[in-house]
Amino acid sequence: MSGLIQLLRPKNCLMAVLSVLIVALVAAGLDVASVPVFDILAASLVVFLFTGAGNSLNDYLDRDIDRLNHPERPIPSGRISPKATCWFSGILFATSVIIGLWLSLSCMLLILLNLGLMLAYEFKTKSEGLPGNMMISWLTASLFLFGGLAVLEEFPEIMVPVFFMFLLSFFATLGREISKDIEDVEGDLGRRTLPMRIGNEKAGYYANVAFFIGIGLSPLPYFFGAFGFMYLVTVLLADAIFIYAASVLPRNPGKASDSAKLAMFAALLAFLLGVI
Repeated sequence: MSGLIQLLRPKNCLMAVLSVLIVALVAAGLDVASVPVFDILAASLVVFLFTGAGNSLNDYLDRDIDRLNHPERPIPSGRISPKATCWFSGILFATSVIIGLWLSLSCMLLILLNLGLMLAYEFKTKSEGLPGNMMISWLTASLFLFGGLAVLEEFPEIMVPVFFMFLLSFFATLGREISKDIEDVEGDLGRRTLPMRIGNEKAGYYANVAFFIGIGLSPLPYFFGAFGFMYLVTVLLADAIFIYAASVLPRNPGKASDSAKLAMFAALLAFLLGVI
């Protein structure tokens, strides 16, 4: 059982669920009593299972590399067989699709789209640099879209702020993913990441372009009326941290990645405060 739990990587799954919960709170104007509990529980379960399925699939496909780099993981340690891992991942994916259909047809269609992108990433674009980074950015940002679709019937106006949440998340994640690839360039065996293809310096330009696109877009939700003044104040803090991440990226990509992660948490707080 411990091996199955480790395959899931529960902390990562819970972080993914956080996006859905934030959308629900934004839709309800932070009025917890107005949140459609069953819909959000179902949506959270879908996201948890889908993320866990993706993590399990990743462990299955990376099992040979993990024998050297991560021998403590379930497959190389012998606690779970590759076949059992494959079945486990497939069952989790299938369950998430079924629950998604219970939520709505649009929810299920988004899950199926993301499933296709997840498989394409793991089997092809993971080793192709920028396309893989963009797929991960879509999969991360689309959590906000999924949360919006889950509460759309109760809160039909939610898709306007959700669109901006998706857009800002996409570019922030893209910049951070490239930063992480620069940090891991020496250990990425068997892959052809962006810095491995064009060098760390040029890859850093791509990461900073993504960060600064996000910074440039960040005031728009306020000016379009999607979020209030407190959003603008708080997102400026997030922008400042992103600028710092961009400035240290050439010297310390690890610090840039960590700073971008902190900035993303500040942006999440801005979304919440923006409905006050």
